[in-house]
Amino acid sequence: MQTFLPDNAPFTEAQRAWLNGFIAGLLGAERLKHEQPSAAPMAMPAAEEEQFPWHDPTLALDERMKLAAGRPLERQLMAAMGQLDCGQCGYLCKTYAEAIHSGTEPDLGKCVPGGRDTARKLKELVALRPAQAAPSTAPSTRVVERGYGRDAPVPARLVASTPLTAAGAEKDTRHVVINLAGTGLTYAPGDSLGIWPQNNPDEVELLLAILRAKGSEGVSLADGSVISARDALARECDLRAPSAELYGLLAREAKDEVDRSRLAKLAEDDAHAETYGVHDVLDALLEFPSARPRIGDFVGALGRMQPRLYSLASSQRRHATEAHLTVGVLRYERNDRAYQGTASSFLGEHLRPGRRLSVYVQRAHAFRLPADAAAPVIMVGPGTGIAPFRAFLQEREATGAPGRNWLFFGNQRRSSDFLYHEDLERLAAKRVLSRMDLAFSRDQTSKVYVQHKMLEAAQELWRWLANGAYLYVCGDAKRMAGDVDLALQQIAVTQGGMDAAAAKRYVGDLARAGRYQRDIY
Repeated sequence: MQTFLPDNAPFTEAQRAWLNGFIAGLLGAERLKHEQPSAAPMAMPAAEEEQFPWHDPTLALDERMKLAAGRPLERQLMAAMGQLDCGQCGYLCKTYAEAIHSGTEPDLGKCVPGGRDTARKLKELVALRPAQAAPSTAPSTRVVERGYGRDAPVPARLVASTPLTAAGAEKDTRHVVINLAGTGLTYAPGDSLGIWPQNNPDEVELLLAILRAKGSEGVSLADGSVISARDALARECDLRAPSAELYGLLAREAKDEVDRSRLAKLAEDDAHAETYGVHDVLDALLEFPSARPRIGDFVGALGRMQPRLYSLASSQRRHATEAHLTVGVLRYERNDRAYQGTASSFLGEHLRPGRRLSVYVQRAHAFRLPADAAAPVIMVGPGTGIAPFRAFLQEREATGAPGRNWLFFGNQRRSSDFLYHEDLERLAAKRVLSRMDLAFSRDQTSKVYVQHKMLEAAQELWRWLANGAYLYVCGDAKRMAGDVDLALQQIAVTQGGMDAAAAKRYVGDLARAGRYQRDIY
């Protein structure tokens, strides 16, 4: 390890090791800044003095709003976002909030990670805006390079969607391969692929039947174009979360007084939709049978389809014309009815190999391999969070990077949920993967997760960090990411001799140096 502090510096051995590693990381981050290409379609905004304490996806919405209390309206709007800066909405959390506040972005439903809670809070905040200050709602005219933004996708084809989990496993996780030949798209490890999904065709036909529509009727979209009702419901409309506009339309059309009263309440506040058994658009029609609007009005009252982002699970050095994704197919039951995730079921069930879909590359703005190929890399990716690390390892293998690689992976059961086990075992045998710690939570009486494995390996993990290692985390934002963060702080306490406050600062310093990066959702 390179040293920067003299031996007689007034620090303990553990503190000196950490400081040497921290300085090495800072120098690595500086090299990364100069060596990275500057043509990314959506770069991070320049650092500024203003602090955003709510910009943490592990915080609940109510906590974020408390932290933003008393701030200008555009900052409260920002606090209502999902806090992932994923780019799925076409912005960052800060710039999406500013666009809504300025009136250049009228759509309040683009934050997919925030879901209906974010949309509801945004509507509430926008309603507080003084009438005289209400800006024009002219749509944004941002120019997006074709293939590198949600507004400029390109056509690609599905090659395969094959199970990664064993038959009978509680989870259905797929390895999805998409052919990018002819698209001209390039990507790097850490980037995501944006998918414009289509709705379940059976659900579309059921909606048409309930509304006694043929499906061939022409309906108008917000941009003035006219397409068939069937195509609109399949591609353009969000059939998951009913909008306030839909509840309002159904209330006006309802023939039954009780239906009309309940729908009117939902139009004002849909927080209690579940108490009426309404989870999605189909539920709204089934629960309120006296409300049957015309198909054109129905389509016009639905929210717009939003793209979904999936971390790329391949390196283009290994798969020049393909994009690999790791997709967990979402299925669940509620109110005696089966539900499916829109995008995951599209990729896992409804789209057939050889058929086309619309895709784009979303560049990562803060999830990149270190510029120094010799730098050690620690990866924490349970479940589908393994995706970008498969890409990292393929890239490190293809380039012959000498840096050591350590993976923490977890899932339910080794026998059925060890995703990409053949790939990982091959990389381990070749010593591309220097170490692999596994946490299969259901294989023993007490549940074991990746953060527990980190704590078990605390001494070695701290040694890697002291030697300039970069730590990456990918997966669930609400639970896993917070648990990993706390484990990292605990390791700084037990191995670095820090108190709790210093450990928290240490983790923050790692992030600011670019050595602690998270791709969480």
